[in-house]
Amino acid sequence: MKIQLGRIPPSSFQEYRYDVMFDGYKWDLQAGEQSTVTDGVVLLEPAQLDDLRAKAVALYQETIQMERLLQKRPDLAVKMGISKKMAVELCNCEVDPTAHVRFMRFDFHPTTKGWQISEVNSDVPAGYPEASLLPQLAQRYFDGYCQSGNFGDLLVERLSRLTKPEGLIAYLHDTHTVEDYQIVHYLGDLMEKKGYRSFYCNPAHVKWKEHRAEGVEAIVRYFPVEWLEYEKGVDWRSFIHSKTTSCNHPIALLTQSKRLPLVWDELGIEVPMWKQLLPETKCASTKRKGRGWILKPAFGRVGEGINIPGTLSLKEDLDIRKAAMENPIQWVAQRIFKSIPVEGQHLNFGVFVIDGEFAGLYARASKWAKIDSEASEMPVLVKESK
Repeated sequence: MKIQLGRIPPSSFQEYRYDVMFDGYKWDLQAGEQSTVTDGVVLLEPAQLDDLRAKAVALYQETIQMERLLQKRPDLAVKMGISKKMAVELCNCEVDPTAHVRFMRFDFHPTTKGWQISEVNSDVPAGYPEASLLPQLAQRYFDGYCQSGNFGDLLVERLSRLTKPEGLIAYLHDTHTVEDYQIVHYLGDLMEKKGYRSFYCNPAHVKWKEHRAEGVEAIVRYFPVEWLEYEKGVDWRSFIHSKTTSCNHPIALLTQSKRLPLVWDELGIEVPMWKQLLPETKCASTKRKGRGWILKPAFGRVGEGINIPGTLSLKEDLDIRKAAMENPIQWVAQRIFKSIPVEGQHLNFGVFVIDGEFAGLYARASKWAKIDSEASEMPVLVKESK
């Protein structure tokens, strides 16, 4: 699998970096000592993009199938690490899929076996500006290459179909972090250009009446569903039974867990694309000897809690193993794949799908095989067809 990297010209990189900061909603360009902006740009061939796009859309359709079946199986929801209280509510709520916007991000990796995925970010995936604005900022430096898909534009188009003009949109996020605010602020600015009003808030700020958010036309949630249950002052059951248009509706939690593969066979459907692309996954309580397996938290994000060899200290590895042993229902064991570095960097392609339609992509790059919070974002461009 050959993937090409381009480079922003050194003479233009500082200008590009400022553009990413001020026009690309990357106000904080550092993660510890590591810059999250690089001069690298992924340059794909049309056939490579077509392959990724087709695979992501197929994965989306299979995930939606599983989600709808899981809503009838609270026992399986609990098996995936969702609390019993949350599982009961999720499996007893009525959801009209045509009243909400549904999107996911699938994480693809170039490996020795071709494309493989590490997970689906089904609930609150990150990367909205990166899959929308970064390609626009980078393509000026690469003749013959262009952007493919635009997450922000497609989300605004879908959300506008379901909401009244000039309505108030609530953008739920962790109000303690700039990173979360800049992501939802990007979407808020897009919707404001369409005439909508923005309300940036913590979930506790939303008040409910008869399963509708008071004074709010729609909810854009950048706050994980499983956190709602433990957030002080939040009426989390109303979020689950909400009739207010949402992106995403909390039902998305049913397919967020990395323990999803453990219930495939009990759902009675075929998921061939998932089985083709996801490495073998087992319950963390399954004892396995030898190398070749890693542990992952069921609801981990940005690479946290994953014990990929060579990416963590011995103490960190022992702590992860201990946590998985003590609470295996919150962990999985997964066969490790061999990532192919590109010019010394390991890449992860986040491919978005909104309502079954490809919605853009971006890449993250790391010096090691674990793509975590210190990884750098890279725009992805596609060679123009002649």
